[in-house]
Amino acid sequence: MAQRSLLVFLFHFLAFAHGQSISTSITVPPLQWINLTNLLQGSTHPPALKDASIGYDETSRNVIIFGGESEGGFAQSQTYLLNLDSLSWSVPNPPSSLPSTPSARSAAIAGCDFAASNRHGFVVVGGKGDNSNPLSDVWEFDFNNQFWAQVSVPQGGPSARWGAAGGIDFRTTPVQDPVVAGPNNTIFLAGGTNGTTVNSLSTIWRLNISGTLSSNLPNDSSGYWDEITIGNLPSRTDTGDVVLSQQIIAIGGCDSDSGDASCVQQDSYVINAQTRTQISPAGCPAPRTNPVVVPNVNSNSTSFNSQIFLLLGTIDGTLWSDDGGLEKGEVAILDVNTGSWSRVLPSGDPGSSGTQAFPSPRQGASAFAYTSALVGGSRNNAADTIIFGGQDASGQYLSDVWILRAYAGTITSSNPQWSGYGTGALETGIDASGAHVTVEFMTKCASALSAASTSTSSGSSKPSSTSTSTSSASPSSFPATPPLYDTSFYHKLFAPLSLTLFLPALLLFRMFSSSFNGDATPTKAASWVYLSAVLAIASYGMGIAALALSFTTISTTRSLTKRDSSSIILKTGHGQAGLAFFICLYGLLPILIFLSVYLRRHSRGSSGETEIAMENDCDRTNSEDSGEKIATSSRGPDTSITLSRPASPRPPSQSLSTSNMMGVSNDGRLSSASDSDSLASGQRGFEVVNRPARRRKHSDSWLTPGDASQHAQRTLAGIDWLQRRRSLNADELDYAITQVIRAHETPSNPGTTDVLVQSGPSRPMNFPPLIETVVHVLLHMFLLGLCIIALLALWSRAPRVTFAVFLAWTACFYGALILFAWRGRPRHSILAVVFSRLRSQSYHPAVVSEPPTPSRPNGEGVAEGPYLHQPSYRPVASDIHDGTSYTQGHRSMDDDDDDDQDEDEDTRQQRIENEIGRREVSIVTVPKRKLWITNPS
Repeated sequence: MAQRSLLVFLFHFLAFAHGQSISTSITVPPLQWINLTNLLQGSTHPPALKDASIGYDETSRNVIIFGGESEGGFAQSQTYLLNLDSLSWSVPNPPSSLPSTPSARSAAIAGCDFAASNRHGFVVVGGKGDNSNPLSDVWEFDFNNQFWAQVSVPQGGPSARWGAAGGIDFRTTPVQDPVVAGPNNTIFLAGGTNGTTVNSLSTIWRLNISGTLSSNLPNDSSGYWDEITIGNLPSRTDTGDVVLSQQIIAIGGCDSDSGDASCVQQDSYVINAQTRTQISPAGCPAPRTNPVVVPNVNSNSTSFNSQIFLLLGTIDGTLWSDDGGLEKGEVAILDVNTGSWSRVLPSGDPGSSGTQAFPSPRQGASAFAYTSALVGGSRNNAADTIIFGGQDASGQYLSDVWILRAYAGTITSSNPQWSGYGTGALETGIDASGAHVTVEFMTKCASALSAASTSTSSGSSKPSSTSTSTSSASPSSFPATPPLYDTSFYHKLFAPLSLTLFLPALLLFRMFSSSFNGDATPTKAASWVYLSAVLAIASYGMGIAALALSFTTISTTRSLTKRDSSSIILKTGHGQAGLAFFICLYGLLPILIFLSVYLRRHSRGSSGETEIAMENDCDRTNSEDSGEKIATSSRGPDTSITLSRPASPRPPSQSLSTSNMMGVSNDGRLSSASDSDSLASGQRGFEVVNRPARRRKHSDSWLTPGDASQHAQRTLAGIDWLQRRRSLNADELDYAITQVIRAHETPSNPGTTDVLVQSGPSRPMNFPPLIETVVHVLLHMFLLGLCIIALLALWSRAPRVTFAVFLAWTACFYGALILFAWRGRPRHSILAVVFSRLRSQSYHPAVVSEPPTPSRPNGEGVAEGPYLHQPSYRPVASDIHDGTSYTQGHRSMDDDDDDDQDEDEDTRQQRIENEIGRREVSIVTVPKRKLWITNPS
């Protein structure tokens, strides 16, 4: 399951990273953006408009702006003229007898109609009228006399529509038509919509205009439509389009009139109306809404004749990444002969501050390209494209005017400096000469960020069907504006992939390493630990690579004041939070882990030395010689201790009670004070010299479990040989054996405190040390933070399926973490300890039986105290029947201990010494046939 999820994750990342080929061997002219807005004069300038019609007349040096849609969303019918000699705006001044003007409209087909002396005009066809009514009428503006006249066209033409592709190449020589006398110009029209139906690009309509247009013959121009069908092309509207001789180039556009940016296609079509053929070059620039497309009219190289420029437009930044090209004034160049795309970044307008500026991305701008410079004194040294208005990505309508100047020179990727590069600074204004102008070649196509898939055929003789599907999320849920900053695809791949590998690495290490499991480490765990180490190293390397790529490949999609990428580093909350969590998880946390390991080993070394020293002290104390010396030196020369034997046999409770015979801790039970005689003077006795300090016993709770090892249940194997030797009757030993067996077989009484006591040896699950607890908490906090950051980035930038896969992967990790913790794995887990305490369960390791330790005098190597078989003291039952109370195990011993807390310390000490001093001599036989004499008198 984990492997399948990882493969799906990688597949979707790699699938959407695929891009088409890009050409970097193309020859382009030196390009520079120049802002004319602040240089223009006149009070009758046009308002902010989009989808207006534009044309230019070299004779009058006037640029015409007609119609368009205003900021209020209404179609306009006003005509504006911009004189490029005086750089002033004006309105036409027609003859008083010719006041007619076309109705208000936008998104119409337009083009210049220059036919010798017959016509010197500007033609407008169709468009979107008031109340979104489609139009089909044809009007022409006379540049000489500045009036409008309707062209007489018979019925049978195309249906009313707007947003169609078409126009005219003003460089095309007029032809003599056998049907209509006089020089003819042809305007092409394809596609478009009437608000309900989108028309196919396969149906090409040609408007052949002839006749004369003048103030004395205002109604003499006419035209007729003819139709041709080419291939089986898709329906399109709002494309970026231009006519290059007899070819119609349509780029992008939508197959519906939804007005949704997500419907824009990446495909492009070159339709040759003369040869009746078409090609569909593979997409490379990001799909743009209503871009500007103009021919490369620079005549400095023959290769420019087949080039067209794709400018401006807007892109859906939630679906596509263009590496910030559009914000930097990108010019995408298509060679219609080879079908290859190139992407270049021109120089900007330095203005008065020296900071390069570019036109903001916009849709519905109006543009016209001319073969020489439109403004300035040296018009023969460049070819200009003038651009007006549009609507930017935020919805604001614009009225600024820009010039894209193509200087008379050539630039290639291997030779970035042209002959007029010079040594001066970049120039601005209408007289810019091209000094210090260069272009930057982009090396890759735009990449898809979402589940939008576009299938096109490159360079084929037949068109390919194009389909686009978006993610399941509603497109309206995405922001209307593209993201301001972007990084390379590999950063977007390595960052979440690093976390994807880190999660199973951490889970495997928790489950199989001794650091988290202690003595409960699963068998054959080394291979899993090694696998977790490999995954962790791979995750660490990918995380470092992702961080490096985020700094080296960051780009912006907004207007830059400088081209220095250092000014855009760490400008987003994603970048700042990601860097902080990365430093903590990949930098600070490993340091804390190494510190924790060092402190743990240091503490173990110190505790080991302490245990060795304590064992050495215990051995010296328990040896015969040192023990005898201590006993002797601790008494003064006048000290006398009387010893006596018991006046009567030991009470039966002393020999019959199983608590007297179970384990090494039962030999020291004291007799009643009433049974002992006074000690005779002059005899040596015992003296306690190393009685351990008394410890207070704490009560147990689920938060602070008691030490179960203190109440280890006694077994028959622990019945000491000395106790058996002291038993007077064989039936007493049988009774003890029976009591031991019964204690093991009889279950605890329900409803009593027996259910609260573990019957077997148990060890509680405790919290890790403080520093390890801090490391565990920080680890999961930083890891969860990075996962959340990755999920947010995938939600906004990646396909929804990629987000879903990573979310499921993260949920599986935390689900497995909780499941294993509920089952107590690993043992040194904070969550496992909490679950164990809540369920009142302790960890039970396997019980390892140990061989009984042979008893030796003075308790050598057995106990830390001065007694061989029993804790320091135990009161004896006053009655023979009270011995049955000691069969309850450790609880009765604790109760006796509690009952004796009120006894005076000196009295208890004296009673202990009297008890030991009155014991009789015992001869012990050991395998080495040595005699050990205890309690000498």
